[in-house]
Formats: sequence, C-alpha cells, structure tokens
Amino acid sequence: SSGLAAISVAMLAFVSAGDHVLVADTVYGPCRIFCDRVLKRFGVEVTFYDPLIGAGIAELIRPNTKVVYCESPGSLTFEIQDIPAIAAAAHARGVKVLHDNTWGTPYFFPSFKHGVDVSIHAATKYIVGHSDAMLGAIVT
Repeated sequence: SSGLAAISVAMLAFVSAGDHVLVADTVYGPCRIFCDRVLKRFGVEVTFYDPLIGAGIAELIRPNTKVVYCESPGSLTFEIQDIPAIAAAAHARGVKVLHDNTWGTPYFFPSFKHGVDVSIHAATKYIVGHSDAMLGAIVT
C-alpha cells in the first residue's frame, strides 16, 4: 500500500538468511532503515555503495550477493546511476537488479530497456500526484 511496502516486498522476494545485498548509499531514508534493521535481523548482510560506482559495482559483488538495489535519480541527491553498467555487471554474476524508479517514472526512464529486473515505484509521488492516496508498485 506504499512505496516502502513495495521496496520491502521486492527485496524480501529475493533474499534469505546468509545472503548479501548491495544498496545505493543515498537511498530513501526509510529504505535504509529497513535494510539496517529488518534485513539485518533476518540475517541478510547489506553493503551500501557509492551510487556513482557504475561498472565498478562488480568489485563489490560476492558469491552470496543476490540483489543490487538501485535508486536513480536518488531520493534526496538526485544523482543518476549508470543502470546499464550496473545491470551488466550484476547479471554477469547472476545477481538481480531492483530499481526504485519513483523519480524517473516509467515514462522518463523505462527500466527494463536498461537491464533492470524489477522496477519499484512509490506511486504516491508522480503517478498519484502527492495528494489523495498512498500507493506502491512492483513491476516485473
């Protein structure tokens, strides 16, 4: 029913205890709290990476890495990640790419054309217009 619910459910669909997740260091604050508290409690290790890392993400991928979680543009800093380079590096190692595309929207940044496996949206923002509903969307 919310963007954070969409983020949480999408991540939990791909990870189990003992897994590792890479998350952009500038993610939406509640997402970071979810990673630091909930995923940690479930035995999932999280590494926060520089969102401008691009193909360098390959150096951070471990044998137990299951997900690279991107957020581009970043929630507060609006940096643009090199999603195609990150997706290529992740897919080469069998890692799924989840992308919070709330600010890019499906119209401005078609995630799937750039290698993303799961596109997540806090539909409360652009799609609804910040006024009368709280929605989250997971698109595959």
